[in-house]
Amino acid sequence: MNKSKNTYSGIFRDGGAGGLAKKRYRARRKRLLNKENILMAITGVPYGPGQETVWAYAHCPTYQEPAIMYLTGINQSNVILLLDPYSFESDEILFVGKKDLSKEFWDGIRFGVGDTKSIREVQRVTGIKDIRDIDDFDEVLKGRFKKQRKKRLGTLWMEGTREKKIVEIKKDHNWKFKNRLARCLRSRGGSSSLQNIMKNHFELRLPLDSYDVKNTLLAEKITGRSFVETLKKFTSFKSEYQVQGFLEGRMLEESPYGLSFPSIIASGPNATVLHYMKNDDIFSKGEMVLMDFGVRWMTMHSDISRTVPASGKFNPMQKILYEIVLKAQLAVQRKARRGITMNELNDCCWNSVNRGLEKVFKSAGGKFKLRYKDRPHGVSHLMGEQEHDGDPFRNYLSEPMQEGWLISNEPGLYGSFRIHLDGRFYDEEIGIRVEDNLLITKTGCENLSRSIPKTVGQIENLMATKSIK
Repeated sequence: MNKSKNTYSGIFRDGGAGGLAKKRYRARRKRLLNKENILMAITGVPYGPGQETVWAYAHCPTYQEPAIMYLTGINQSNVILLLDPYSFESDEILFVGKKDLSKEFWDGIRFGVGDTKSIREVQRVTGIKDIRDIDDFDEVLKGRFKKQRKKRLGTLWMEGTREKKIVEIKKDHNWKFKNRLARCLRSRGGSSSLQNIMKNHFELRLPLDSYDVKNTLLAEKITGRSFVETLKKFTSFKSEYQVQGFLEGRMLEESPYGLSFPSIIASGPNATVLHYMKNDDIFSKGEMVLMDFGVRWMTMHSDISRTVPASGKFNPMQKILYEIVLKAQLAVQRKARRGITMNELNDCCWNSVNRGLEKVFKSAGGKFKLRYKDRPHGVSHLMGEQEHDGDPFRNYLSEPMQEGWLISNEPGLYGSFRIHLDGRFYDEEIGIRVEDNLLITKTGCENLSRSIPKTVGQIENLMATKSIK
């Protein structure tokens, strides 16, 4: 084997910790063990991309269940982690499938069991000493559960509250795994003993450590450089897909970890669709183009939005509206700190946007009709192992923010706008969003994407500069 090749890079992410990665992941597992203090079983994604449908073959990277990625760094489907704080044998067991060399011939190396050599290799790479066949999981679980003084089993599924009622996501792999555990324990009289570890897991996971921050900063820098190069070439583009191809190409030139999400490139009225995905329209020079984009580094993400004039220069109405959004963004950044809730940031943001429309745009004779009532979307979401992290029901919006949380800051404005300015009449459907990523600190917050241009002057100057590439 060529030792210069990073053989396991696709299935084990060291998080930038290098030789300390195994200790880092072990420390995370120990913190969860200490916090929950019960037997726990956590599953990874059950199969790789393209394996659920018989009519499609999709060869693409696996994106692991974030809980498994956070606790182990393992980016491989069909793994289960068992944590047992009361075992004298081993307090952690990793279950993987059998080694399959014929499958590896097609898809690359995978962790597996079946012989001593394979098991030793999993132990060496992951740092987990007890490696077992995933086919034995149910029996091992029953045996471990039988020995528990506390007849409880912790696992993770997604739940939250809506209108004071508990709601659950019942179609994902975590819910299916929960039901599997219930069936497994039913014969032991333990099917009602399942306990959701979601809250404690997120409390540990959401504050970023120093490696996470470093990885996020690298993602932000790559994103920023790619955006700058895109701006320099922008006036030569005629379509959304040309912008997407160039921007994503630049990001992927610098990161082997993929995009944070498929880019949104929305021109003119398309930008009033929040999750516009077609990216196939031709745009005119008089339109603005909204771009929502980002790249991964290790398991961290950037999530950036910028809105630019296709011509390279904002017209007077576009400039007024853009600066209303930018002013709201800066107001949110000043307010963001530990102890403040994201609901409070929402109030700050949309009050600022509405004041700007009334005091600046309307007072100048402008008229508008928004595509939404009150507020179009939250100004912030948590970021971490997922580009949108935390519980999917956004119950954390009312939680006081903590040091180490990474949040988005993305005010927007979407609607139809008309105004007479300097003897000209402007009438456009416009969507504007400006998004940065803020790290909550001891004294306030740090804008990790502060180097990515966003003022009117910065954008226009760069668009007037020709790329050397």
